[in-house]
Amino acid sequence: MIYCVLFKLKRGIYKMIEKIKHYPILAITFSTLLIIIFLSLFSTGDSTFLHFINITFYFYSTYIFIGLLLFVVNGGFFDGMSYSFRKMFKRQHQEDDQKEIEPLSQIITIPYSPLLYSGLGLLLINLLSLFIYYL
Repeated sequence: MIYCVLFKLKRGIYKMIEKIKHYPILAITFSTLLIIIFLSLFSTGDSTFLHFINITFYFYSTYIFIGLLLFVVNGGFFDGMSYSFRKMFKRQHQEDDQKEIEPLSQIITIPYSPLLYSGLGLLLINLLSLFIYYL
């Protein structure tokens, strides 16, 4: 009996994980909200709404910063600089090897949109929280 219940629970969790894989922005946002709630409740003795707002600020600002940094790198802004640094610091015995140097935008291919949009979603939640706090 218990085995059957645990098996159904496990299968339900796997189905939920498969559905979340199709929506990475929502998965990042809601998992971050759970972490924020956990941190605001258990990190200090006094858990206030202002503490929740402060922790949310740290998370969304980090997400937006990393997302914008990845956006700039994927756009090719640093390709020329990275090419010149690699060519300048290439060792002498490698000069014979005329292998094509890959641009930095092709080396770093991490998608920026899930982090950026999750950060914007957390920003909206934070603005709503601030509105409620000062109301």
